[in-house]
Amino acid sequence: MFADIINRAERSYHREDWGDLIIWELDKAPQKIKVYFTTRHGGVSLPPFDSLNLGFHVGDDVEGVRKNRIMLSQVLGIDASRISSPAQRHTSEVAILTSESIGTGSSSDESDYDPCDGLGTSMTNAPILLHYADCVPVVLMGGPWGKPAVVVLHAGRQGLIQGVIGNGIRMMREDFGLELDSINAAIGPCIGSCCYEVSEELALEFEGRFGPDAVISRHLDLRAAAISELTEAGVYRDNIHVLEICTSCDPDFYSYRRDGVTGRHGAIAWIE
Repeated sequence: MFADIINRAERSYHREDWGDLIIWELDKAPQKIKVYFTTRHGGVSLPPFDSLNLGFHVGDDVEGVRKNRIMLSQVLGIDASRISSPAQRHTSEVAILTSESIGTGSSSDESDYDPCDGLGTSMTNAPILLHYADCVPVVLMGGPWGKPAVVVLHAGRQGLIQGVIGNGIRMMREDFGLELDSINAAIGPCIGSCCYEVSEELALEFEGRFGPDAVISRHLDLRAAAISELTEAGVYRDNIHVLEICTSCDPDFYSYRRDGVTGRHGAIAWIE
């Protein structure tokens, strides 16, 4: 059903190699907005978190995670101390970043936003970073009309069912004043239906929420569910950009389902 969106959107990104550090940039981001998806390569973390782990909460050495975030920030040309990260709990909670909270969660897993699985801003020079290991990274962007805004969402199975994407769209419209035709969305690497088999009970629950296109023989398609949520909310299909990579299949990414104890890659976005 969404093959046209995926096939077209794959041309919206390019890969950048900074030595061992590998990232993907969205080329179709509105003016003044930067969006990147990281991989697991190019950091200092040791196995099983090797090597660019960005998550403090997984049991990795805290100083190593801080160094990883600094190394990423140097490549991106931003200040690591201004990166804001919420405490993700697989909820539908979204919040607006305040000027007083810029940098919250930048150096530890403690954050002013807890629980929170979506953080947004219209401020410049206020990067927002969320982390993943199979769940769907979704970045909402405002432009080219109206003031720039970004919302970074963590959309796992539970968050999708609870409506985290819809809450993010409402924030873009009600809090940032954006019309639907100026809302863009980037969907990053996540686990594919090829690797996400669940119980019949969970499959039926997911199918009841998102329809038959989101379930293939007890295999959940989180990406299809995210696209469905975006289009149902009124986001234009041409404004949805999908980086179709399965995190469980591709060793460049962390996968909780594949590895269990592992690190976290990230989605980071900001307004210049």
